[in-house]
Amino acid sequence: MSAATMWAAMQSAIAAVTPYQGNDPTASANYRAAVGLAMCGAIISEINTPLVWSSGADLQLDIGQSSKITASAATSIPLHIACGDGQIYEMEMVGTYTPVAAATHPYLQINNAVPATNSFTSEYTQGYGAATVTGGQLTATADGGLLIGFGASIQQGKYTFFTSTANKKSIVCARTQETTNGIRHVNLTGTHNDTTTVWLSFGTIILPNAWTGTITVTRKA
Repeated sequence: MSAATMWAAMQSAIAAVTPYQGNDPTASANYRAAVGLAMCGAIISEINTPLVWSSGADLQLDIGQSSKITASAATSIPLHIACGDGQIYEMEMVGTYTPVAAATHPYLQINNAVPATNSFTSEYTQGYGAATVTGGQLTATADGGLLIGFGASIQQGKYTFFTSTANKKSIVCARTQETTNGIRHVNLTGTHNDTTTVWLSFGTIILPNAWTGTITVTRKA
């Protein structure tokens, strides 16, 4: 958020407060309090309003700021968010698609490209069907990113990402659906085994099914 944007929001909030005229100290104090509250409200509103990328460079999020991304029938969704070493982000996905047979896994493609060291490790538990629960470890060299689910696009998902250069990790809680296994709930942790490439752009979501929905990314640290 720029200083100019914040200043404009505060000026607008102050202008909406009924002006005070006269010498009544109580009325004067009430006016000052109203102006203060209006300014605080404007600041909070600006901070809490998600940013939306339109064009140009990736968005730079301050701690606590969010970005909102919408997609329609998409299988590749660039997030347009700049990031750096040692930052933490949370992501939420809610969307719809037409379930088909289990396909490739959905993933986050770091830096919007297949990495030079294309190796990712995930430890997972999953549940599907009437009472099927499994778990284990996947060592993937073909997915091209950090897994965000299994076998289909995402119906609902909540994620945490650590953008450390030497320790790129994710925590995933997601719900998917395909005709092979039905509704599937997945919990997993993911690690990108490349410990030298700097994570500069949050990346692109790659999905196996055409997906319509909303993604919100919030910087936490």
